[in-house]
Amino acid sequence: MNGAVVGYGKSGIAAEKLLKLKGYDDIDLYDDKAVGCLPLREFKDRYDLVVVSPGVPIDRLPELPTSYTSEIDLAYGWMPADCKVLGVTGTNGKSTVTHLTAQILNNAGYKAIACGNIGYPYGEAVIDAEEGTIFVVELSSFQLESTCELSIDAASVTNLTPDHLDRYDSLDSYYGAKLRILQLIDLEGMLIAEPNTNIVNRTLNAMYPVRYVDNELKAWPKLNNNKLMLGRYFVDISKFKLFGAHNIINLTHALFLANAIAAFEGDVTHLIENLQGMPHRVELVLERDGIVWINDSKATNVDSTLVALKSCKGSTVILLGGRDKMGDFTALVNELNRAASHVLLFGEAAATISKQLKGKLKAEITIAETLHDAVNEATKVAGLGSTVILSPGCASYDEFSGFEERGREFARYVKEAVNA
Repeated sequence: MNGAVVGYGKSGIAAEKLLKLKGYDDIDLYDDKAVGCLPLREFKDRYDLVVVSPGVPIDRLPELPTSYTSEIDLAYGWMPADCKVLGVTGTNGKSTVTHLTAQILNNAGYKAIACGNIGYPYGEAVIDAEEGTIFVVELSSFQLESTCELSIDAASVTNLTPDHLDRYDSLDSYYGAKLRILQLIDLEGMLIAEPNTNIVNRTLNAMYPVRYVDNELKAWPKLNNNKLMLGRYFVDISKFKLFGAHNIINLTHALFLANAIAAFEGDVTHLIENLQGMPHRVELVLERDGIVWINDSKATNVDSTLVALKSCKGSTVILLGGRDKMGDFTALVNELNRAASHVLLFGEAAATISKQLKGKLKAEITIAETLHDAVNEATKVAGLGSTVILSPGCASYDEFSGFEERGREFARYVKEAVNA
C-alpha cells in the first residue's frame, strides 16, 4: 500500500510511524520547510491513504485527496484495548488542563498520558502504550477540523475567545472548528465547559450530560475559603502550587475530567499537592536583585496575555510581540494601565501593536527589533520590586520554531543579561 503524509512536523512524524505499522511500505512526505520532503505544490491524488497534518489547511493542496485522514483518527485506530480518551480543547488553558488531568489520574493510581497538541503527539503515545491507558488528548481547532473517528469519554471546553483569525475567515468558523469536539463525545460520556452561548446553543439536545463551570466559583463548583467543593468530593486549594486565579479554574476542569474516570469521594487534596504547571506558562525563570522574571511564552493570543496580566501586580514590565494573529491588543489597555510600568514590543508585530496602543497607555512603550533586544532593554527599565513577564500575545514564527523555543531562548537571554 502507498500513503502520503502532508505536513512533517511532530504530528506528521507520528503519522508516518503509524502508517508503517499499518503496512504502508511506500510513503511520500510533503512539507515546504522540512528537509527531504516534497513541496506541497507537487502533491497528486495517487495514494491509498493521505494523512493531513493540522498545520496544513487541506485547501492548500493542488488536488483534494480521495481518501484522507488525520493523525488523531489514525492513532485512535491503533489504540490498545480497554483504553479511554479524555479530550480537551478551548482557546486558553487547554494545555494546562490536559497536563493537570493526567497528573491527577496518575496520582490516583491510573496510567494516564498527556498528549496531542500539548507537544507529545497522540500518534506517538499510542504506539507503545499499555492496555487500559487513559489518554488525555489536547485538541486544537486545526486538529478537530479533520477528526471524525475519535470517540471521547469525557471532554472539556475551557473557554472560547477570538484567536487564529489569520487562518479562519470569521470568528464563527473558528468557534465551529473548536466545537467539533461536541460531535466526538460518546453517548455515555460527558462535557465540562464554561457557559458560553456558542456551547450552550449547540448542546441543548445533547444525549450526554453537560456540566457548566462557574468561573467565579460562587455557584457550581463553589469555593468556601480554601475548600473547593465539587459535589461528592473537595480539595483544599491552599495546597495547590500553581500561580494565578485562572489556574483554579483549570484545576476545576481537570478534576471534573479525572472524576469521569475515577469517581472521587470526600477529601482528595492529596491528589493535587504535587501538581506541576506547564513549561512556558507563567513560569518562573529567575529572581535576582529584587526583580522577578516570568516566562509566559505559551501566551500566543491576546486573551491568554490578558489572563496572565490579571495575575500581575504593579511595576510590571511586559514584553509583547512576535507574529501577529490579527489580535486586538486594545483589549489589554485596562490591565496594562493597572499593572504595567513599561511595555516592550518586539518582532514582526511590534509596529501593529504600537499603533493599537498609541495614546491609550500610562506606561511608556519601547520598540525593540528582536526578543533578545527586548530582554536587554528590560534590564534597563525594570526597577527594584518589578516583575518582567514575556507574555507575547502573538505566534512565535517570526523568530522561532514555536513557543517552546521562544520560551527557552527567553530564559537564556535573561540569564545572560542578568549575569553579564
